[in-house]
Amino acid sequence: MGHTRSLGGRSERDWRNLVDSVADKVCVPFLGAGVSQGLPTGTALAKHWAERIRYPYPDVHNLAGVMQYAVVMEFQHDANRLKRELARTVFAQAALTTDQLDIHHLLARCDLPLYLTTNYDGFMVEALRRKGKSPSWNVSPWYSSGVDDDDERRPPLPEGEPTSQQPLVFHIHGRYTIPHSMVLTEDDYIDFHVKHVRDGMRKGLTPADDRSSIIPSYVRARLRRAPLLFVGYSLRDSTFWTLFKSLMLGLHDGQRSTHVCLQLDPAIRRKASVRDYLERRLGRQQIQIFWMPLEQFTTKLEERLAEER
Repeated sequence: MGHTRSLGGRSERDWRNLVDSVADKVCVPFLGAGVSQGLPTGTALAKHWAERIRYPYPDVHNLAGVMQYAVVMEFQHDANRLKRELARTVFAQAALTTDQLDIHHLLARCDLPLYLTTNYDGFMVEALRRKGKSPSWNVSPWYSSGVDDDDERRPPLPEGEPTSQQPLVFHIHGRYTIPHSMVLTEDDYIDFHVKHVRDGMRKGLTPADDRSSIIPSYVRARLRRAPLLFVGYSLRDSTFWTLFKSLMLGLHDGQRSTHVCLQLDPAIRRKASVRDYLERRLGRQQIQIFWMPLEQFTTKLEERLAEER
């Protein structure tokens, strides 16, 4: 394959690597808030609530900080009541678009066994069902104290490994149908990452431990060896960096796959110095950046996958 730069600033070889990993069903999509059309972005939601609760700090775009303030000052430290309100008024009202070039629909057509998301919505599960799949879904039990009734609304993990016909959608930061599973406030993020680090220090985790582990053994093992496709994340978002670094912890360079991150921010795309910095920084982590709008990326990937069929 040649190395000539193509659409989005990536070489033909880069596109070939991505397409091959999807066609071979080894790629794991990792979906962030930027893919959920019809739902407010984290920044928009933060600014709305900052105005509503008269948030006194300048970082009105910081959703975790704004929600932490709301819990303390407006909800009398009852974070679950705030989460139930958000689940009812924002996420339960949202619907998956019927546009077949929506990234959820495209990924559902890829026949992959595993999908990861930090989103609270159920769009990926719905897209898979519309494709005729029988998906299961689950959430991270970061919120559980180990008491049985903490998990009464959490579905059982599928028996055996997921398949392309019976894929698993794993919600790392919770799902709106289980409001208390949503990682939303600053305290939530701290608790999540403390427990994630704790799991990383435990030796010999087995599927029997999956009910209490932040990330099930199958998901954890696949994430550490598979190429990841990050879609809907900002490279300036600490959530992206924290998740990626914690998942890759302990792997030396020879064990790492090449990953792809779609960068959507048009302001960054226009700044050559910022692009160069991010290319260099992520290049050391074996992450390739595709600089293009989501719709353009989806169309291009669909075309390339069609050539493989």
